[in-house]
Amino acid sequence: MTTATLRIVQKASRVGFEDVKAQYTWKSWLFGWITRVTAQVLFFAAMGLVVGGPEFVLFAFVGNVCAMAALMPQGAGPDTAWERGLGTLPLLVAAPRSMLPVFSGRCAFYIVQGVVEASFVFAILAPFVGFTGDWWWLPVGLLALGLGSYGLGLFLASISIRKPRIGNVLYNLVFYTLVAIAGVNVPTDVFPIPVQQAANVLPMHHGILGTRSLIADGASIAAFGQLGMEITIGIGWFVLAMIGFTLFSEGGRRDGTIDLAE
Repeated sequence: MTTATLRIVQKASRVGFEDVKAQYTWKSWLFGWITRVTAQVLFFAAMGLVVGGPEFVLFAFVGNVCAMAALMPQGAGPDTAWERGLGTLPLLVAAPRSMLPVFSGRCAFYIVQGVVEASFVFAILAPFVGFTGDWWWLPVGLLALGLGSYGLGLFLASISIRKPRIGNVLYNLVFYTLVAIAGVNVPTDVFPIPVQQAANVLPMHHGILGTRSLIADGASIAAFGQLGMEITIGIGWFVLAMIGFTLFSEGGRRDGTIDLAE
């Protein structure tokens, strides 16, 4: 990666951070967003009492905390529509560089946000659900989940940048499909083999397995192997995102449609 590319990523990251700051005050973040996601995690954890007891409560609790770390990074997809609304997207297409460094930096703070918020919700609820384990490993697992999910989020961005109207629909469809099949509330092995195979090549599944292993049994080769697989899958989706952005920008430059009207 060249110095110029790193500078683009750095400046784009600053823009993304300022965007996040503009969205919240500390009151709206704490009493709005955090209250909402805490209630969501607690709801699914409490469902464990209906289906099986304390073991299922802890399973759903850890799974939904992990899903929180993936929630924000995957949101990179619909956020690409902001550039069209701001009128900056034609300039990015016209610029003689890939748009990927811009968008990869643009939403990179979401990885940090996901890890911090998921850890915070975990700290709030852990005493109430009876969690016991190596909690200090949690941020390591959440970071791997964030990195893996960010690759997929950028790939979704390379799709939704073409049709911004589908951005939120695509994001919600993909994210909640992953919540259903990746082992958040139920083990993945309850699903048919094709569904398990799909989960194996998508983010969240390996990250959740690795995080569960870390906080239950401590550091192990198996746990870090799962987290490594999560990051590797994220890199794979990042490469696909790079191809998608390249095809989109080169097409716009070639045929002169840099206004990108739908």
